[in-house]
Amino acid sequence: MNTSRSLIGFALIGVLSTLTHVCVATFCIELLGARPPVANVVAFAVATMFSYTANTLLSFGQRLSAATAWRFGLVAGAGGVVSTCITWVVEQAGGHYAIGIALVVTVIPAFSYLGHRFFTYRVR
Repeated sequence: MNTSRSLIGFALIGVLSTLTHVCVATFCIELLGARPPVANVVAFAVATMFSYTANTLLSFGQRLSAATAWRFGLVAGAGGVVSTCITWVVEQAGGHYAIGIALVVTVIPAFSYLGHRFFTYRVR
């Protein structure tokens, strides 16, 4: 798989996954009356399933499998932990929350892409 093609596909799917998350969370809150934390869990699950499916087939040109799904989930979970750590460190250092958010939106996509490229899909 061409690196620039997979990177562009990954970025576009990331945008669509984010929009999916926002739409599902909003739907759950506004139309189903779910509390925001519950809506966020549902939205994260739906967006992650979309992201896995689209990235597997389109960005990395592979077949869906239990092995890649498991590894994708590990990378996504690690990204969540890293993003939480980044915002915690910024908060502990007395930084404005916007600094943490800026770091998360710049670091996590790169972390995720590299994790998926070299671990989830084992592209060398």
